[in-house]
Amino acid sequence: MYQIAICDDEISDLQHNIQLTESIMAKAGLPCSIAAYESSQTLLSDIQTGRHFDLLLLDVLMGELDGMALAAVLKKYPDTPNVVFISTDREMAMQGYRVDAKRYLPKPLDPELLREALLHCYEETRRQLKGRNQLMLPTATGRTRVSLQDIHYAETWGRGIRISLPTGQLELRMRLSELAAQLPEWFVYCHRTILVNLDYVSGISQGTLELRGGGTLPVSRQRMAEIQQKLLDLLRR
Repeated sequence: MYQIAICDDEISDLQHNIQLTESIMAKAGLPCSIAAYESSQTLLSDIQTGRHFDLLLLDVLMGELDGMALAAVLKKYPDTPNVVFISTDREMAMQGYRVDAKRYLPKPLDPELLREALLHCYEETRRQLKGRNQLMLPTATGRTRVSLQDIHYAETWGRGIRISLPTGQLELRMRLSELAAQLPEWFVYCHRTILVNLDYVSGISQGTLELRGGGTLPVSRQRMAEIQQKLLDLLRR
């Protein structure tokens, strides 16, 4: 789930920008969560207390802490979110390079310019996480970073899913299909409710996968041949 914060102290502009962003992301088929802020101070406070965002859409001219100043503060933090500035003050655009802004969009927002900015930032975030072999995954208290090599398997659990890690079980607020779409080819369904990391499979018998370190998982008959072939492919890597 791509996390976006939109901050603007003009309520009508804030609502309009939220609607445009929701529409663009929905049409692109990209799941996202949008948080609205009327104050950059409140947004900064939330980030300082652990809330994660992938992208900030910031008005430039706001109260005590304007968008440019907020972006400058956040630059000092690890995992700085991408920033897109939105403002009527076009002269401020030249200052955006100082805080590595991805785009500077004039008000009123042009839907096509916003669409290009959103998709660009989404793809950049996806490439960065893939390059580090890490995912940011949603939990009950926010988001947590998980390394792909630490995931043994994932299964449906309650209203979400549960993944097995070296440190124990972690419950996530997402569907198994959403996680599967973010994982590489060596994660496969061994059952309609279970995704397994084949790097952790030590053996296979009729109806059962044996896991390194102990434990087993069921394999449906329909998936047996596919898993056997993928295990052979892994040996040839």
